Amino acid sequence: MITEILSKLGLDPKEIEVYKKLLETGPNRASIVAYQIGLPRTTVQNILLRLEQEKIVTKAIHKNVYIFSSVHPDNLMQIVEMKKRQAMSQYDKLAADLKKVAPELVSMMKSNKSIPNVRFYQGKEAVRQVLFDTLTSKTELKDFANIDAMFKHVQDINDEYVTEREKTSITKRSLLLDTPFARSVYESGTYSTKSHKGYKWIKESLYPFAVEMNIYDGKVSYLTYVENEFIGVIIENEHIHRLHDSLWNLIWNMLPEPKKAQKKGKKK
Repeated sequence: MITEILSKLGLDPKEIEVYKKLLETGPNRASIVAYQIGLPRTTVQNILLRLEQEKIVTKAIHKNVYIFSSVHPDNLMQIVEMKKRQAMSQYDKLAADLKKVAPELVSMMKSNKSIPNVRFYQGKEAVRQVLFDTLTSKTELKDFANIDAMFKHVQDINDEYVTEREKTSITKRSLLLDTPFARSVYESGTYSTKSHKGYKWIKESLYPFAVEMNIYDGKVSYLTYVENEFIGVIIENEHIHRLHDSLWNLIWNMLPEPKKAQKKGKKK
């Protein structure tokens, strides 16, 4: 078990053997450690110098000879914490660098417009990724939505999303699955927001669905609101977007206007 854990710290088998021998014998010269474990002196010397760089052993000079000592095992935890901080710093820098070059990478993908850019997500994080992507839109949002399923499974994420959308200039119109609950939410005026500019009803008995579709800014996204089967897909392609946008407009124009809300209010 000790060997396995030390290997996870980044030590190879020979380095582990040298470190353990120093623990057993105490401070020693490289030549003596080499003799005790049966490795060439130069090999052990190089190992000890590397372990010194990793702060796993220390080095002192006694009578013009290097004497190596192992650090106390408790100090290994400090080394782990140091490596953890270094790794986090490296990943933070990598994330910042990727953010800088992301637009260039995206433009490279868009250069071939015949190939759709497709992103796929799973789990509840899929809902967040897909919804929040619409906040980048420079056009009106149009969606098909099942309010019952959304409130049942991801209302917390949706409320957070709506709050962020209200901070933008993005507007939205919706085609909603007609259910008693959805009507109670929308027709009571309790879910009105400044960004939501209109909605119409689709008969649930004739056209049921449990998928939300968003159409915006050259993209089409889908979200499945099914327990343990949350899936999100974003497709970016002008031709696919144009087809979905036209179908949405066709359905919108065929449906009657909803009744006026009886009272106005803000989203709870």
